[in-house]
Amino acid sequence: MLAETYELVREDKGYACIAEQVSHHPPITCLHAEHERWTFWQEYKMESKFRPTYFKVVPTGSVHFKVRHTNEHFSWVKPTTTIHNIILGQLWNDQEGTVTITNHATGQKACLFFQPYKTTKHYTKIKGEVYDIDGNVVIQIKGDWTSHFQYKHVDSETWTDVWTLETDILEEKKKYWGFSPFSLQLNEPLEGIAPTDSRLRPDQRELEHGRVEEAAEEKLRLEELQRGRRKANKNANPQWFSEYTDPDTQETYHTYHGGYWESKLAEDFSTSPNIF
Repeated sequence: MLAETYELVREDKGYACIAEQVSHHPPITCLHAEHERWTFWQEYKMESKFRPTYFKVVPTGSVHFKVRHTNEHFSWVKPTTTIHNIILGQLWNDQEGTVTITNHATGQKACLFFQPYKTTKHYTKIKGEVYDIDGNVVIQIKGDWTSHFQYKHVDSETWTDVWTLETDILEEKKKYWGFSPFSLQLNEPLEGIAPTDSRLRPDQRELEHGRVEEAAEEKLRLEELQRGRRKANKNANPQWFSEYTDPDTQETYHTYHGGYWESKLAEDFSTSPNIF
């Protein structure tokens, strides 16, 4: 819903994240995360294609990452995701397209190549290359987007691990309908959050408790409330994100303008709209 938020604080990982729905038509969600060593933000918007056998999601919003001590700013757009067997059969998905990651401080680029199932049975495999400012390949990347990544310099034969999926996560997912322990905890009730936080959505809470009919009724009520606000020209405006033109990319998108964590510490969300 418009102005709906979600906060995530991971003290064990050292970062805090806030997300907000800034547009309903078209749907646009923004996210901002901070760590003492980096800042991550994105505006998630997409185009979609629905067919009887699949659902295709084409992200159009950009993703950004900045390293604090070097001030290096990286940006990219996510690959296209296709979800298969949406009506009958086992759900599965693949990725396709080239993701170009640009370092706006140095001009260096990296490309990751995702291949869909229609072109290869090894569709989870991934390859990539990092280029210097003259376009020469200096680093090669390989791996599998479901399990691991590795890289090596072009003048070396030694591959270095970047990321490997913890095997116990796969075992845990089998117990909980495909959800990892992390994802299972995302809707746990939390004190001190904004009144617009997704954890407080009554339809979502009813569904989590298995009350499907009640959840459908609550969802209809919330949608009618939102339509009523729009007709009365009293839309719930986004509180924490506003439009901004990026000097590095010349792209205009919504970005976090601050204030959320200050309101949380002050225990004062009086400016937040009542959307539920």
